[in-house]
Amino acid sequence: MSTDIQDLAERIQRLEDEVAIKELKYRYLNACDEKEVDAISECFAEGKIIISYANIGEFDNREDFVALYTRLACNDIIFDMHHAQNPIITVTGTDTAIGKVALRFFNINTETKTCAQMAGHYDDEYRKIDGQWRIVKTVFTPRTTEIKSFAEEATKTLHAGPVVPAVAID
Repeated sequence: MSTDIQDLAERIQRLEDEVAIKELKYRYLNACDEKEVDAISECFAEGKIIISYANIGEFDNREDFVALYTRLACNDIIFDMHHAQNPIITVTGTDTAIGKVALRFFNINTETKTCAQMAGHYDDEYRKIDGQWRIVKTVFTPRTTEIKSFAEEATKTLHAGPVVPAVAID
């Protein structure tokens, strides 16, 4: 009988962990939309991690990523919308998990008068640290991108395809 209770407890814990990891990813994306840099930082583990975001760049710690995010997005001209879809979370141990989460992203830049839509997916690794799940590796793979200009009366497509153009980083 104790094996049945232990098995049930393990299954409940796995389900709770899967929900907590999904909520972690949603918190991260919501914090990006709201430009809440402290909340973004808290989603990642401290120390050496892997953040690989295609045209944005690669980072081995959360501080460098958050600094670039702050420079690129925390202003009055950039408006972002991140939508996570189709999460598949696999708990691989008591404090480890992996996940694949689809992303639909929309961006408006009022200075350049452009908007961009992108779709792709994150391949993530998670670790439970001090009872809280954190992202320790995230790799974004873009699948489709469309960039349009609304600088003139008619909207004009500037780019469409599977490859994301490079981001200018000053």
